[in-house]
Amino acid sequence: MNRILAILCFSLLALSACKKYKDGPYISIWSQKERIEGKWVVGYAEKNQQDTTSSNKDQVWEFTRNYAVIEITDTAKLNGIWGTMNNDKDFFIDYDNGARSIYEIIRLTREQFWIRNRQSELILHLKPY
Repeated sequence: MNRILAILCFSLLALSACKKYKDGPYISIWSQKERIEGKWVVGYAEKNQQDTTSSNKDQVWEFTRNYAVIEITDTAKLNGIWGTMNNDKDFFIDYDNGARSIYEIIRLTREQFWIRNRQSELILHLKPY
C-alpha cells in the first residue's frame, strides 16, 4: 500500500513539474520548437482588458524550423529570428531592423500559441493560419 501511495505521489509531482506555461498544457508529445513552427494568425487580441482583435487581425507570423521568422501586416513585412529564454517561458523575436520583441508564453499547443508582449502588455491568442 505504501509503495502504491509513493508511486502516486511521485506521478502527481512529475505531472505538475511538466506544466511550463500559465495556461498549460500539462504535457505534450510535441517539442516546444515543433509547437511554435508554422504560420500563425491572430485569433484574439487584448490590451488593458480591452478587445483589440480588429486592429491586430491582419498580422501573420511564420516561424520556421531554422528559427527564422517572417511577420506580415497589412502595411509591412519584417524578417528576423526567434528563440526562447528564461527556461523557455519567454519568447523573443529579433528583427533585421534591430528591433526586439519579448513575449511571455501563456499557452502553447499545436493549435494555440498565446503570448503577452512584455513591453506593451498586448496579449495575442494566435491560431494556425
